[in-house]
Amino acid sequence: MNLNIRSHHTTVDEDLRAHAERKLARLQRLLPRVDDVIVEVEHEETRSAAHRYAVQVTVHSGTSILRGEERAADAKLALDRATEVVSRQARRHSKRLHARHRSGAAKEWVAPSDAPPEPEPADDGDVAEYIAGKVVRIKEFEAKPMSEEEALAQMDLLGHDFFMFLDTRTKEFAVLYKRKDGDHGLLSPQRG
Repeated sequence: MNLNIRSHHTTVDEDLRAHAERKLARLQRLLPRVDDVIVEVEHEETRSAAHRYAVQVTVHSGTSILRGEERAADAKLALDRATEVVSRQARRHSKRLHARHRSGAAKEWVAPSDAPPEPEPADDGDVAEYIAGKVVRIKEFEAKPMSEEEALAQMDLLGHDFFMFLDTRTKEFAVLYKRKDGDHGLLSPQRG
């Protein structure tokens, strides 16, 4: 396990580093292969003292990425909480892997062709005012090719409402998203 600790607006002492190593070493029992673990510790001057430290733990295990972020008054407490979030994700992930290998090959899902198309938004002639914003964060990530099933599992692990991935079937980027009705949708752009 390669542990990398980054800090923003604070310093990481050896006590916190040793605590992180001890807590995160337990993940190796839950996950088949832990490659990299990135811990980001950030100190912010917030009104609430209970949210001064934000700790984000990102675990790379094979092709899966698990992430947990928590806030607390103390960096160690925030690290403990974030580690617990990642541990819960790791337990779910290992159960899912075990069930997948036990059931054999994955079954391919095909959308039913008789499903009604989604309604187009009505054009009532009113032009909505566009409020210009600015990009405040750029997030880069390594896109590894994966199937829709793997992307759905990864999205569930991260707890996100959408997930961008490199589709192994089309060799193009696609976005998997959670619909309001509880199902999932897939955006697969075609080159024009």
